[in-house]
Amino acid sequence: MGIGEQGLWLALIIGNSRWHWGAFEGDRWLGSWHTLHLTEAQTDQLQQSRFALSAWQQLGIETVLPSNPGDGGQEHQELWMASVVNTPAAWLVSSAHVHPIATKQVPLQNTYPTLGVDRALALVGAGDRWGWPVLVIDCGTALTFTAGADQRLIGGAILPGLRSQFRALPAHTDQLPALEFDPDVWPQRWATNTSEAMVSGILHTQLAGIRDFVVAWEADWPSGAVVLTGGDSAAIYRYLAKQTPTLAQRINHDPDLGFWGLRVCRQQKLEKPSAIGL
Repeated sequence: MGIGEQGLWLALIIGNSRWHWGAFEGDRWLGSWHTLHLTEAQTDQLQQSRFALSAWQQLGIETVLPSNPGDGGQEHQELWMASVVNTPAAWLVSSAHVHPIATKQVPLQNTYPTLGVDRALALVGAGDRWGWPVLVIDCGTALTFTAGADQRLIGGAILPGLRSQFRALPAHTDQLPALEFDPDVWPQRWATNTSEAMVSGILHTQLAGIRDFVVAWEADWPSGAVVLTGGDSAAIYRYLAKQTPTLAQRINHDPDLGFWGLRVCRQQKLEKPSAIGL
């Protein structure tokens, strides 16, 4: 598979809730966009056009792709992708310009077989962008803590994310209402009605858990970085800044860690063609 060092290329991370897309020109970041899970027909349409801007426009999806890329055209784009969902990934891997990445292909030591590729990429991306050692807190469908040093996994933890907790309570109880997570609402701790009590319980305990993991991390790795990422990371960062400003000052917010991880994988392939089994 040919890899162009300076051309336009795309990155895709297929998550549980959404597809996350990013665009690079060589090593230069152009930006990201997000879609709901695409259908096989939509995926095929994009793939047949080599992800050209016109195909995205036909689907009504706004992207950051330039109208006149400097490499002479968008029909020769590479796609570097990782997925935590099996079926959509199978739709994409048949083309020669698609480079699928699994956990074992991420340049990270001390991993285990069931480690999610999204966590591995985010950790490597954080190490590349913010330096090692680093703790990644991914605020998505699941809230995950993933720590590493010297491009080696230390370990981590997984629990339900904010929106998953909001969905779980009405799904497993008879009387509790279905609520939508509102990132602009700051709940009072001692609520006086059921809905507000649910919001208070979910948000305050999630923030307490994050603070606890950060404090434990800083005790073990005083010089280590902490980075928030994921779909709800901006809201979580605002909440932390409101509740514990001194802690928030020690935390970095970077929603694009997975893309930096895919960039590391691509760069490794450019430097050592045999390093990634593609």
